[in-house]
Amino acid sequence: MRILIVDDEKTALTSVRLILRRHGLNAVEICDNGGDAISLIKEKDFDVVLLDLIMPEVGGLQVLEATKPFKPYTEFIVLTAVDDISTVVKAVRLGAYDYLVKPVDNEFLFLAIERAYEHKGLLAGLAGARSAGPETGVPDAFSDIITRDPRMKDLLSYAQIMAASENPILVTGESGTGKELLAQGIHRASSRKNGPFVAVNVSSIPETLFESQFFGHAKGAFTGATTDHAGYFEQANGGTLFLDEIAEIPVNLQVKLLRVLEEKTVVRLGESKQIPAYVRIVSATNADLEKACLEGRFRLDLLYRLKWAHVHLPPLREREADIPLIASHVLEKACARYKKDVRGFSPEAMDVLTHKDFPGNIRQLSQLVENAVLLADSTQILPHHLGEESAPVSSLSRTLCSLKEDVEMHMAYVLKHTNGDRKQAARILGVSVRHVQRKLAQMKKNPRWKALL
Repeated sequence: MRILIVDDEKTALTSVRLILRRHGLNAVEICDNGGDAISLIKEKDFDVVLLDLIMPEVGGLQVLEATKPFKPYTEFIVLTAVDDISTVVKAVRLGAYDYLVKPVDNEFLFLAIERAYEHKGLLAGLAGARSAGPETGVPDAFSDIITRDPRMKDLLSYAQIMAASENPILVTGESGTGKELLAQGIHRASSRKNGPFVAVNVSSIPETLFESQFFGHAKGAFTGATTDHAGYFEQANGGTLFLDEIAEIPVNLQVKLLRVLEEKTVVRLGESKQIPAYVRIVSATNADLEKACLEGRFRLDLLYRLKWAHVHLPPLREREADIPLIASHVLEKACARYKKDVRGFSPEAMDVLTHKDFPGNIRQLSQLVENAVLLADSTQILPHHLGEESAPVSSLSRTLCSLKEDVEMHMAYVLKHTNGDRKQAARILGVSVRHVQRKLAQMKKNPRWKALL
């Protein structure tokens, strides 16, 4: 392991290098200023850089900003004398893997270096897998996730590699992007796949029941505790515990969760015996946890415990090519469930889906398609099954289309014929009212149509 220590205090440099060498880490270089550190990092391939944040002239943040883009597989552990959350958050956003507060405990230092080195190896493995050849599909463990998007396939490959470690993974993304599906895939791709997968919505647990639900309780521990109860950590022992909406956990309870993650044991309410909690944590949120840390709503040390690896799921609007694929998959499942003979989408209906805004992402798309299957009175999903105002194409519309004239000319004359009645024009043209309104707004900007509109 090749390590660089950057610190303006020469005593700190020599002492840390000595400690690392005693631990068997011999390939250690030192640098006492930020300017020289930038040159060194760019010239050489270090695995881990221990970087002091506060240095004269060129500080640690400047070093990080100047070098991380050139050395994406070098992991930076920032060292700070003051536990300043805003500065640490900036360092993380610039690419730092971890942070330690001086004076650094030796065991914490070794552990941080080992984790950073492992993370570097996983990222390098992902890069090698990409360069080995084109990706033909999603990993088997993530087969529940429907996609043809190259970025999503890269993301799932990364998640599979990270799943091989025992480290916690944080999954972020908007509501409805499939965070729990990803967590289940991580579980299946891990060595714990034969163990339990326990999913918990943190926001649904009342504060007064938090310890009982997570850590369990003994019979008689409180009024109503008529039997022994195994908490979520015990239930997930040997498997994966998925903590959804982790940002909603109250601040005063975060320290209790942090203690269990550090000690890997739980104590039931009403007992004193420690019970092993050998679980892999996957947590999820649609909130900005770094912002929550800055505002004092989330503990930074807990964030670091949960975010050993981070996977961000893109919203559906950034995966437009996946919409037909997902819609067809949902349609097939819904037809089997409701015993309906619906064989697909009309071109107009698919056009509605691919141009629709889905703030609820995949969940909203699935609900819309499932409802359309229930409403369908033909073998095809039509626009009005999706809530669009439309009617079958009329004979006048077919005649106009057969003329192969300009679409705007058709619309202008139909609008004139209907005295500007957009609903009637939509029925004649066989399109939605929304389509007429959008087209009309565009046409009004063109002087060519002013005499007709």
